[in-house]
Amino acid sequence: MMQLKNKLNIVELFIISLMVFTIVSCKSYYSALTIETPVPSKEELPDDIQSLTLMNRSINNQYTDLQEDSLQNYFYSHDYQLAAVILDIHAADTTLLSLADLLYSSGRYDVTVPVERNIKRDNPYNEIPDTLSSETVRKICEEYNTDALLVMEQFSTKAMTDFTDEKWAGNDGTYHNYYASLDMKYNAFFRIYKPGSKTIEIPLNDTIYWDRSDDNLDRMFRNLPTIKQALVSAGIKVALDVDAKISPTWIPEKRGYFLFSRKNDRGKQLMDENKTDEARDYWMQMAQSDKKKIKGRAEYNLALASELDGDLDQATEWALKSYNTYYQYQTELYLKKLDAKKASKLTK
Repeated sequence: MMQLKNKLNIVELFIISLMVFTIVSCKSYYSALTIETPVPSKEELPDDIQSLTLMNRSINNQYTDLQEDSLQNYFYSHDYQLAAVILDIHAADTTLLSLADLLYSSGRYDVTVPVERNIKRDNPYNEIPDTLSSETVRKICEEYNTDALLVMEQFSTKAMTDFTDEKWAGNDGTYHNYYASLDMKYNAFFRIYKPGSKTIEIPLNDTIYWDRSDDNLDRMFRNLPTIKQALVSAGIKVALDVDAKISPTWIPEKRGYFLFSRKNDRGKQLMDENKTDEARDYWMQMAQSDKKKIKGRAEYNLALASELDGDLDQATEWALKSYNTYYQYQTELYLKKLDAKKASKLTK
């Protein structure tokens, strides 16, 4: 019995060693990477809108661009207890420029912001103007060679401040606990015009706020944004809100590709240098191999290269070729990931 047990232990040890060797061997010929995958938003624009011209129709003669110190002193002169609508040119323009950056960075849209980006407005700030004429929209889109026109039709902010000074007597004199809050309410309204299509409307309103307390008055106010800074923050928040509605979000996903040499693999060198096209050329050469294992792994890598290019159909085609050429569990898992990714795009 003792001899049999020893034999069984030897067999088990051999199997475990084989499994470890297989895992290590597999890992040594497989390199992982992280890719960013877009998840479409529920309100993402139609596929025929790939480029946008951004313009501003919110500013009229009621808007000003007060200096930061002047605006702050105005609120101090009212003991920092004031509610006032502030129509700030700088905040409105910051909104448009921030939105342009966000939309372009999403990878979903090409964006143009004209130097002369303000459209004349005669309405009061709190009224939403009529839609632009189709002829006006067509001319602007043709001039800047974009699919659609995104217009900020309305933008206004209301600052609400509060200040209290709690005092109590101590052995060494009077003690203070200062408290101040700043609420910035914003209202905005956007339209997206496309010649020959229904206009898309995006209304927004919300409030952002800050508060601080301290026993030192100067320090407390230094830790609060100024009114001007809060106005700009509201403009950026509006841009973030619009971007969240119409741009995809990006989530990290794990991917991998096969290596053909443990050391100094050419494909890995090129991928590390972000030279995907050259890596694809290298893998295309490897896919001509007469050895099924090499050919199948090269085809798998070509599927990844196609996905990185955004061509999911071609990625699936290469992955199926790899599956049929030389079976490996990575290919089966990858095909499922590609199917799920394609399904999510169809349900946009």
